[in-house]
Amino acid sequence: RIRPQLAKEKIESCHICTYVMPGEPQVVLGKDKAFTFDYVFDMESQQETIYTHCTEKLIEGCFEGYNATIFAYGQTGSGKTFTMGTGFDINIGEEELGIIPRAINHLFRGIEERRQAAAEQGTPVPEFKINAQFLELYNEEVLDLFDSTRELEARRQKSGIKIHEDANGGIYTVGVTTRTVTSAAEMMQCLKLGALSRSTASTQMNVQSSRSHAIFTIHLCQVRVCSPDNHENETDNRLANNSEINEFETLTAKFHFVDLAGSERLKRTGATGDRAKEGISINCGLLALGNVISALGDRGKRSTHVPYRDSKLTRLLQDSLGGNSQTVMIACISPSDRDFMETLNTLKYANRARNIKNKVVVNQDRASQQISVLRTEIARLQMELMEYKAGKRMVGENGVEGINDLVHENSMLQTENNNLRMRVKAMQETIDAQRARLTQLLSDQANQALAKAGEGSEEIGTMIENYIKEIEELRAKLLESESVNESLRKSLSRASTRSSLFAGRLPVSVVRSGERSAAAGEARIWEGEQEGQSAGAPAGTVPKGDTCQAVLSEGKRL
Repeated sequence: RIRPQLAKEKIESCHICTYVMPGEPQVVLGKDKAFTFDYVFDMESQQETIYTHCTEKLIEGCFEGYNATIFAYGQTGSGKTFTMGTGFDINIGEEELGIIPRAINHLFRGIEERRQAAAEQGTPVPEFKINAQFLELYNEEVLDLFDSTRELEARRQKSGIKIHEDANGGIYTVGVTTRTVTSAAEMMQCLKLGALSRSTASTQMNVQSSRSHAIFTIHLCQVRVCSPDNHENETDNRLANNSEINEFETLTAKFHFVDLAGSERLKRTGATGDRAKEGISINCGLLALGNVISALGDRGKRSTHVPYRDSKLTRLLQDSLGGNSQTVMIACISPSDRDFMETLNTLKYANRARNIKNKVVVNQDRASQQISVLRTEIARLQMELMEYKAGKRMVGENGVEGINDLVHENSMLQTENNNLRMRVKAMQETIDAQRARLTQLLSDQANQALAKAGEGSEEIGTMIENYIKEIEELRAKLLESESVNESLRKSLSRASTRSSLFAGRLPVSVVRSGERSAAAGEARIWEGEQEGQSAGAPAGTVPKGDTCQAVLSEGKRL
């Protein structure tokens, strides 16, 4: 995100060195340095637009049990705190709310929508429990911003907060105040309380510069009715719908909102004393973060050690970088040319961060995971049972399972049958097209003959065309009748052969009956031939019937 130019920068005649390609997520720094990202927001971008593109999907993922992290990275005074929304101002408007306040409203709005949907559907209403934590990393010490008993002098003392890692690689803290909230107003009050307790100071580059890294964490725990996959197990779904006992699952998710302190150079900030010490600590933490991003983002270094333990900042964000979390990094940069090098370094780090691959999984309790595994196993067994009933599977004499050969053969025959049907359909379409073309050619030939005679008319041409079309249809029927007669003749021949073989063994009455059947068959063939001749005639013969007489009389008249 590119922040607008400050009034001080305009007074000092600072030039804009950034350019956003229209319609492309690409930012050009200077004349020849171009960087492509998932999204690029120019100086005129609004807070709502950034939230919609960067955070909305992450909140929806939390309802499905996925962890999420979003952090702002950049130099001091680049707009990180404004983007995240951790800096409270009495005069701030609704349109200027940052990511965290908007995410809080979205979270509780989603909870209410899910409760209403469950009540309308008549299913048990899901239960939600939301906890909040607010940490500050000041001079490599983890401090609790919710601790109201902590005095300002306690910043220089060693903190009792410990960072641990669970069996699944997740990071959690011990000794941090956790507040349970039930509404968006309570959550906003917690955010305001922690933001006002955060360490800030004035430097030459920023009037209200954050002197620490802030991590606001929301823990979401929900208990809802299991929603089995309809495509995997339809039978199990029907049984579940008929049952009065509902199965519940517990999903947990945590959302880290990280507002990093900006990188700074002592020469430009003019910091001395405590401010200088704070700046050194900030730069050390950001350097460790950059090393972690480089180790995870560079393809050639992925097999090397990732230095998570070099800083408490990277330790706290360990599962957010390359772990179980959906992570979004917002690189905040300055458009002024005097911040060219800082902007270049920020864009380089952000470009490396794009190559980091996280391994995201749903956070379910063990009982819910076991239920999911059992549902999958039931679906597999039911599929096997259906295959046994359909004859696709069989068990041999030695108890070995196998696939029935008849199933393969039947499948191959069905495939062949479908292919033949398609070929027959294509050939029939070709025959119809050729027949229409032949009819048109014969009609054109007759019309040309009439035109040469000088007595042709449109009515006669139409009549001849209809006659020719009817003759072609009758000829097609004749060919079909001949094919049927040939089939009957072959059947009769086979029957006669069989009857001659068994003639000596059967009584005389049966033999005479067979002769009568043969005679009847010959009579049917003769009748079929007579019908075929009356229906139409092959090429080169004179057609019979009323239609043919009409054609002959018309020819005589011409």
